[in-house]
Amino acid sequence: MAKYVVLFFAFIGGASIGCTVGIVIGLILSLANVDNLTYMSSLAFSGLLGGLLKEANKFAAGLGLLGGSLLISLYGQGSQDIYSTIIETVIAIAIFLITPKSFYEKLAKHIPGTNEHALEQQQYVRKIRDATANRVNQFSQLFQVLSESFSTFHSNSKQDDNGETDLFLSKVTEQSCQSCFKKQWCWAKNFDTTYDLMSDIMRNKLDETYKNNNNLKRRFENHCTRVSKVEKAIDKEIHFYKANEQYKRQLIESRKVVSQQLLGVSKVMEDFSNEIKKERQQHFLQEDMIMEALTSFGVEINHIEIFSLKKGSVDIEMTVPYCQGTGECEKIIAPMLSDILEENVIVKSEQCASNRDGQCQVAFRSAKNFKVDIGVAHAAKGGGLVSGDSYATIEIGDGKFAVAISDGMGNGERAHIESKETLYLLKELLQSGIDEEIAIKTVNSILSLRTTEEIFSTLDLVIIDLQKANCKFLKIGSSPSFIKRQNHIKGVKASNLPIGIIEDVEVEVVEEELKAGDILIMMSDGIFEGPKYVENHEVWMKRKIRELQTEHPQEVADVIMEDVIRTKNGRIDDDMTVVVVQIEHNNPLWASIPVSSVKKQKIG
Repeated sequence: MAKYVVLFFAFIGGASIGCTVGIVIGLILSLANVDNLTYMSSLAFSGLLGGLLKEANKFAAGLGLLGGSLLISLYGQGSQDIYSTIIETVIAIAIFLITPKSFYEKLAKHIPGTNEHALEQQQYVRKIRDATANRVNQFSQLFQVLSESFSTFHSNSKQDDNGETDLFLSKVTEQSCQSCFKKQWCWAKNFDTTYDLMSDIMRNKLDETYKNNNNLKRRFENHCTRVSKVEKAIDKEIHFYKANEQYKRQLIESRKVVSQQLLGVSKVMEDFSNEIKKERQQHFLQEDMIMEALTSFGVEINHIEIFSLKKGSVDIEMTVPYCQGTGECEKIIAPMLSDILEENVIVKSEQCASNRDGQCQVAFRSAKNFKVDIGVAHAAKGGGLVSGDSYATIEIGDGKFAVAISDGMGNGERAHIESKETLYLLKELLQSGIDEEIAIKTVNSILSLRTTEEIFSTLDLVIIDLQKANCKFLKIGSSPSFIKRQNHIKGVKASNLPIGIIEDVEVEVVEEELKAGDILIMMSDGIFEGPKYVENHEVWMKRKIRELQTEHPQEVADVIMEDVIRTKNGRIDDDMTVVVVQIEHNNPLWASIPVSSVKKQKIG
C-alpha cells in the first residue's frame, strides 16, 4: 500500500511530489518500527523514478517504481528479499493500473504544481472574469437604454404647437371675449375666421412683425370690436409664452446632453467589458522561438509572455535577471525584438530588482510611427503673473495625443480658474475613453449649468493620431490655427460660440492630414487679434509664419510672441498664449540588432 500511494502521487505530481511522499511514508513506517527506516530511501527513490517517467504513461511510471525498488533492494539488503520486493511492487502497480482515471484527476486538482490544478485555477479566474465582464456589459446596456429613453422624449413639434396655440388663445379669449356681446357671432358662427386671425396675430407678435402688418391689422379691426383689449391680452400672454418656450428648449437640450453623456458612458463600459473578455493569445511557439533567438545571442531571459504580435500593437512582457542598471533591456533586448518582429519595439515600462537575487519585470510595446515636439510661449495681461489663458497636453490611449488651449472670459484670477477648470474636465473625460465630441458637450453643460453668471471659455483642441499622423480640430469660439508645411501655410478655423454660453453647443470637427516636418501653430485671441493697425489678422499671421527663419517649436513660439508684442510697442494688452507642435518620424534611439534570419522567418 505504501508503494501504491507513492506511485499514485508520483504520477499525479511528478518526481518532486513522489519523492516527498516516499520520504513522509518512510518516516511514518519508522515510527512503528525503527527497522522500517530503510524503507524511506527505497520509497523516495522509487517515487523519484516513477515521477520522472510519468510523462510517458501509467505503465512507464509503474516501471519506474519497480526499477527504483529493485535497485535499492540490491544495493541495500542484497538479493535475499528480492522476490518479496518484486511481488509487493507488482501488486502495487496492478492496483495503480486499475485505478480509475477520474479518481486521480479529482485529487490532482488539489495538488499545487499539477496541470489539473493550474487548469482549475484558470477556470476559476475565467469564471470570475466572465462574471465581471457580463456585469459591466449589463451596466453598459443599462446606460444605453437610459440614453435611448432620454432621446425619445423629443416631443412631436406639430402637435405641441397646436396644443400651445389653443392654450394661448383660450387664455386670451378668457380675458377679452367672455364679456363681449359678439362672442356668439365670433366663436360660434365664424370660429375658423376668428381663430385664424388671432393665430396670425400671435405669430406676428412672436416674430415682432405685427406693427408693420397693416393688412392683418385692418382685417382684425373689421372683424373685432375690442381690438385694443385683445391686443393687450395677447401682449400679456406673449411674455409667459416665451418664458415657457425657453424653458422647454432648455429641457430638450438638457435631455439631449444627458442622452449623449449616457451613451458615451455606455460605450466606455462596453469597451471595458470587451477588454476584460480579451484573453491572452496563445503564442507558445513564438515565445520559444524568441527565447531561443535571444539566448543564442547570449541574452539571459527567465520568462517571456506574448500578449499580441499584431503590427503596431506588439505587447510582450519578460522577466530578466538583475542587470545592475546597465539598461540591457533598452539597449539590447528591444533592438533585437525590433529586428525579429520587423518593427520598432521599445521598453514601455520596467520594474528593476532591488538586489542581485531579484528579477526585473519589463514590458515591450510597439513604438508609434510619429512623435511630437512642443514649444509654448505665454504672457499675462500687463506682464502679470496670472493669465486667463490655460493650455494642456494630454496623452490619450490608442496612440493619440491632444493639445488644448482655453481662454477664460476676461483676465485675472477668475478667468484663469475658468480656463483651467475647462481643461481639467476635458482631460479627465478624454482619458476615460469618452468620445471627444461628447466630452466637449459634457464640459459645456457642466460649465453652463453650474452657475447663473455669464461666464464662458473658448476651447481650441487638436487630437493627433501618432500612428497615421492625421488630426482632428475641435474649435469652440477659438482663434484659427495654422499648419506650416515648408512655405505653404493653411488656416484652420470654425465659427462656434464659446463654451458655457449655451447648453447645447454644436461641435464642428475639422480633419487634416499631417506629414513629418509639419508645424502646427495654435494661439489664443490675444496673439491672433493682438497686432495693432492690422486689417486682416489672418493674412498678417500667415505672412509672419511664412517668414520664420527657424523650425524649432520653442523658437517659433517665442518669435511669434515677440512679433505681436513689438507691434504694440512692448505693451501686453491681453493674455497671450501660443503653442507650437512639430510632427516628426519616431526614429528609434537604438538601432536594431540583427538576429538569425532563419529564426526571423520562423517567427514571422
